[in-house]
Amino acid sequence: MEPVPSETREKVAHWIQEGLTLFPHLPYLVRGDGAAARAAELERDCEALRREVSELRRELDDVRRDHERLRAERDEVAQALSRLMDSVQPMSQIAQKLGVRRSPFERDPRSSSPATPPTHKPA
Repeated sequence: MEPVPSETREKVAHWIQEGLTLFPHLPYLVRGDGAAARAAELERDCEALRREVSELRRELDDVRRDHERLRAERDEVAQALSRLMDSVQPMSQIAQKLGVRRSPFERDPRSSSPATPPTHKPA
């Protein structure tokens, strides 16, 4: 018999080691039904995820529509407030020129003495 070169011996040893690591998986591969069952389970999971993605996309579309509606309402309110301020500002300037007080309860800033409460005299 011829002597076996060392590199061939190393290749065979490596091949045996790989075989030993793959050996526990051999029954699963030989049966074959495990892979089919796993594939069917993965397909069911995938279909459920597709339905969930579709539902989330519809929900996202609804939220986007609501967001646009609320943005339009906000812009409308801002415009109405701006128009209101444009009409109130001239009236405020006229009131200042006329010396009109804003509130009937507001004190005259020109009077220096504060109002004194009435005193009660014993009878």
